Amino acid sequence: MSLITNISQLRAASSISISNTLANWQPYISEAEETFILPVVGEDLYQEMEDAANGSGSSVSTYEDLLTKTRKALALYALCLGTDEMVLSVSAAGIQRVVSDTHKPASEFEILNLKESWMQRAHRQIDLMLKYLDEHRETFPSYVPVDHDLLITNAADFTKYVDINASRRVFLMFKPIMASVEKKYIRPTLSSEYYDELKAAIGGSSALSDDDQAVVDLVKPALAHLTMVRALQEITTDILNWGAFVHSWSTFKSMRRMDDANKERVSAMLEANQRDADAELKELQEYLDNNASATKYAAYFNSSRYVGPSAAVKRNDFTNSAEKSFFCP
Repeated sequence: MSLITNISQLRAASSISISNTLANWQPYISEAEETFILPVVGEDLYQEMEDAANGSGSSVSTYEDLLTKTRKALALYALCLGTDEMVLSVSAAGIQRVVSDTHKPASEFEILNLKESWMQRAHRQIDLMLKYLDEHRETFPSYVPVDHDLLITNAADFTKYVDINASRRVFLMFKPIMASVEKKYIRPTLSSEYYDELKAAIGGSSALSDDDQAVVDLVKPALAHLTMVRALQEITTDILNWGAFVHSWSTFKSMRRMDDANKERVSAMLEANQRDADAELKELQEYLDNNASATKYAAYFNSSRYVGPSAAVKRNDFTNSAEKSFFCP
């Protein structure tokens, strides 16, 4: 079964001809569900949506709006996946291009342009679907957002510090990078003791204290900028079992609406994000050193990371000594 149950639901996303049948597109619908839908909604919610789509759920009406939004994205993804094969006939006689007396095959440029349009619209629709889920979490308790365990909890929050157009798809892609940055940079900065205490408080049922919220507000911009530093180096590269490859949309680059950022631009962005992150981490560290005490941020105060107010401003300064010095003529 599938979230799309009739050809009308497919036509609602794009004006495909009346000669299409659902069976023609079912392989691509199934692949689109597995590739684009299931990873972002989770198996539990997906099963509930599938039951509702086929009229077997406990409360079908609850899922109507969610299914409508999901089907738009799903249909567009399926159309993009299936277009290349739809213009060909694969048989024992070989692979031929489909032609007829009344229809002329579209050019490669026209097909590419259509696929690009479908994919962009599909990405936008799935962002809208994820936004709907974020706004109605109480209605769908089986939906467990993949960002619930991070210090930055959603795409809109991330966009306050680095502009990702509030894209939930981009945010989902950033999750493993953010998790790594938290572990390697944020945890040591806060001290493992205070970091664990803070994450436990965030995961609790009550609101954060004003003191903890002040630290989180300092952590978020540093976390966002450090994530971008890593992302700028990684997201344009696919690591496969036969090598590392740079992303490439198509050989028909003249049809693209956006070009890849060149190395100089990426390097400038990387350096700018790194400078911001360094300054923000220093500000965070100085704040904790200046404000921690036996009763405030006690876990940090009692950790080896704490150096006290007098040394806080010198934490990252260059220390001139006989062993480590520079010569000024």
